[in-house]
Amino acid sequence: MRSVIFFLLYVVFVSGKVPDYIQPLICKASDPHYEKCVYNSFQKSRPYLMKGIPELSFPPMDPFKLPLMVVNRTLNEFVSISAICRNIVVEGGRNTVIDDLKADPINHAGEIRLTLPWSYLEMEYDVSGRLLSIPLQSRGFFKGNFTNTQMYIKGSLETYEKKGEQYFKVKKVNAKVVVGDGWIKLNAKNPDLQLGADIITNFFNENPRRVMDAIHPIFIETTNELFRVVADQILANLKVSEWAPA
Repeated sequence: MRSVIFFLLYVVFVSGKVPDYIQPLICKASDPHYEKCVYNSFQKSRPYLMKGIPELSFPPMDPFKLPLMVVNRTLNEFVSISAICRNIVVEGGRNTVIDDLKADPINHAGEIRLTLPWSYLEMEYDVSGRLLSIPLQSRGFFKGNFTNTQMYIKGSLETYEKKGEQYFKVKKVNAKVVVGDGWIKLNAKNPDLQLGADIITNFFNENPRRVMDAIHPIFIETTNELFRVVADQILANLKVSEWAPA
């Protein structure tokens, strides 16, 4: 079984045009140094990306907030996770380092390598299933610190017609994410069930690499789908000619 559901809540007043403060950061496809332009635009737009760009439905990236995420995935007899996560908050995005970037304005494709030195995650969770030798059955509050996260994201866009105009949407997205190390703490809602939460906590903290490798396919599927949902929400605000002027 495989399912991932997100609920994004970001109230915006979409203007249907590139905000004046973003306009200078839009790269023209005819620019002979297009990749350099895109890289520089990423760097210059950091303050806006962190705070969010409401005119484009672009949510704040640090902290990044997700009201609801539902995951229901069985990999094999040893890894099966059914989870409802609420009030997710991720901090640390402002420290992201762009290691490499490639952009193709003709085929509307690109790839980027990033390093996230550290991140902090907290959320409310309700999880059941199995993780290797540990049965999962817990409800409560999760917090965790993660370091040296390496991300490689490759994707492409395609166009579609809406009201006689051409718009972009995600055609393909493929993310590879490797978390260097991590530490977590689970606090059960019911104090009588804290022992179960502690077992999960200790199992992870004793060998984070083993656990992260085991759930990696689920993490990647969830990440890819989240990227797609957020990107399509943003892209739907402007015509192709505004995102990628000649």
